[in-house]
Amino acid sequence: MAKKIGIFDNEQKVIQAVAELEQAGFVAGEMKILAKDSEHSRRIERETDTHVDEIRELEETESHTDGAGTIGLAASSGYGFPVAAGTYAAYGAPGYSGMGANGGFAFAALFAFLGDDHDEPFRSLGLDTKETELCSEALRNGSIALIVETSESKSLLDKDGGPDLSKLGIAEAAFRRCGASRIVNGS
Repeated sequence: MAKKIGIFDNEQKVIQAVAELEQAGFVAGEMKILAKDSEHSRRIERETDTHVDEIRELEETESHTDGAGTIGLAASSGYGFPVAAGTYAAYGAPGYSGMGANGGFAFAALFAFLGDDHDEPFRSLGLDTKETELCSEALRNGSIALIVETSESKSLLDKDGGPDLSKLGIAEAAFRRCGASRIVNGS
């Protein structure tokens, strides 16, 4: 599968890009949107009817299913800090250490460590190391990643010096028109 990744600075630009991609014939299964949390995804989901993968939510799921007897930063990140027995976090669960008011430290720390060998949420979405690094950095900086993936072989449409007529070429043009701050070919 070939991928094109667009990094956007705000929700409005992603919404515009999704609309352009849909007009160009892309379907939901060919687009993947990554945001760091629900604060950055609600509007996109509401206005595009496209699911947004929230890395924070994926981290929470991973920490609740690891069964290792540790939690990650007050049940938020999956980064294996030891649990102080009998304490309560903002979540009110026995054995969770509350590292800050309302788990604030936990959420801030999650993105301080994201990308340091904690790439499972990205890998579960089918991203390789290069793509994980790019998306992790973008999310830490408050950006949103829009990934287009297609099985189309771009090489069949390549002509020496001619226009890129592939689906990924169309996606890149949409990313540019909608103000992507960065556009990268996937692996």
